[in-house]
Amino acid sequence: MALTRPAGTWTYDDLLSLPDDGKRYEIIEGDLFELPTPDMYHATTLINLVSLLHPTVESIGGRIYAAPLAVFFLGADPVQPDIIVMTSDWDGRLRMRGAEGAPNLVIEILDPSNRVHDPLTKRALYGRARVREYWIVDPIERMIDVFSLDGDALHLAQRAAGADAVVSPLLDGATFPLAAIFAKLDEIEDE
Repeated sequence: MALTRPAGTWTYDDLLSLPDDGKRYEIIEGDLFELPTPDMYHATTLINLVSLLHPTVESIGGRIYAAPLAVFFLGADPVQPDIIVMTSDWDGRLRMRGAEGAPNLVIEILDPSNRVHDPLTKRALYGRARVREYWIVDPIERMIDVFSLDGDALHLAQRAAGADAVVSPLLDGATFPLAAIFAKLDEIEDE
């Protein structure tokens, strides 16, 4: 089956009708995007983040989930963020198909193939959906940009690099050292 449709017309039902080819997809504003297979930097950073965030999220009565997970909200039918956090005041719903409603915190980990998609397309989408905090994590540069919602746009609140720690206003000012987030990346061999 060809993966072509007129621009802006893809739906969740179309996604369900795709053959199981082992690829992951998301739909933003009706456009289909194929997601790259995560590399070891991505996978290592993901597990580090979940391990660090989980105790803090639990302590404030929230929930944390990691990809692959479908997330549905206006303009997203669905998207698959790397990590989502819902605080105790989240007003969405958890369903078998995924989370319905914009999470309070979304974290995307950059791969070489999504270095434009996540900072531009997804940042705009998450802002319109009123995601309160958005992290763009760059394991290659060992840097994290934290964006906070202002109106209907996400604006840079912090750029953490080097010996910095990420500070999350959403999570009661919790801090997460970059050294822990990017731990063990030096053990991964380059090709």
